[in-house]
Amino acid sequence: MEIDNSEKISELRTRMKDISPLEDEPDFFTSEETLVQFLKARNWDINASEKMLKETVEYRRQKRPMHMDCTWCHEKPGFHSMRQVGFDLMGRPVVYSNFSQAICHRNSVEDSITHSTYILENAKASMAPGVSTWIYILDCTGMTLPVCNPKLGYAVWQVMSNHYPERLGMVICVNHNAIFQGVYSAMKVFLPSTTVAKCKLARSKHKISELFQSHFSEEMTKWLLEEIHLNKIRPLPRNQIEFWNAPSMNNEHDPRGTPSYVKRFIEGFQMEDTLSSKIHKPHPNIIDSVTGKKVIASESAVASLQQERDGDKSPESANASDDDENNIEAIEIAKEYQIPEEAKLEQE
Repeated sequence: MEIDNSEKISELRTRMKDISPLEDEPDFFTSEETLVQFLKARNWDINASEKMLKETVEYRRQKRPMHMDCTWCHEKPGFHSMRQVGFDLMGRPVVYSNFSQAICHRNSVEDSITHSTYILENAKASMAPGVSTWIYILDCTGMTLPVCNPKLGYAVWQVMSNHYPERLGMVICVNHNAIFQGVYSAMKVFLPSTTVAKCKLARSKHKISELFQSHFSEEMTKWLLEEIHLNKIRPLPRNQIEFWNAPSMNNEHDPRGTPSYVKRFIEGFQMEDTLSSKIHKPHPNIIDSVTGKKVIASESAVASLQQERDGDKSPESANASDDDENNIEAIEIAKEYQIPEEAKLEQE
């Protein structure tokens, strides 16, 4: 029997009536979608939901996340590879990230949160009515601890869970290795069981293809499989490093996203579109490229990237068996990359 929570939704809306509206989104904390998300996140506890929502309103008032931009990517093209590339069968935005493509050798909490926020805010802007969650494809090829570790993951998770509740639809991790297992093992302690249940792991070519076909269209599946394949090539092809530029030939794979996503959100994108907080914006370097800027990865950055990624000895997914999915020994995480002790104490 379905429980009627309409009274709790109305009660939470009433409790928010004296809060000053947000300049960019005056209906944010009175919309039913927002109210339901925050109530669900706190198991329909009115008091806990009210506290969480009010903290998020102030967060959005101070940070203005709809206007965030990733200066790291603008200043050093390819600093982050995370980008929206299309949609799943339910119309949910699909975000893809691959460590082999990222020029950065060491991420900070600040740049990680800023870029993740930029991507999520713009994923929201691409959502059709009735869609409220997104899909994250994490390709672990080229993964190293300086760019992905429990300390960074925990910091990003805190922001996402506290201010973007009920937004994650599913995470699909492919080509995961011992580094990922170490990071994931440390993170799982802090993740609710509902979030852990949304994480799917796949290493074998068969398992990856099967998982993609069950959630994505033929176009999206084809794009993902080709992108993952190309990002395992050593040395990494230049057009994969500079994933923000359009391919030189019409029939070539476009690393910016699926044909339908590129046509709808990238082709024809205008400089004035960057001024609107309601229009979906692709990866910052894609915007730079399509608005006339010459965006090239520096030779020194490329050389350094290739040298570091050449040291990645993770096995090819084509050689991995389905039995290997959860049987990878986790590495020991160095203290500098561990979750802060105070966070662990709070969890206890």
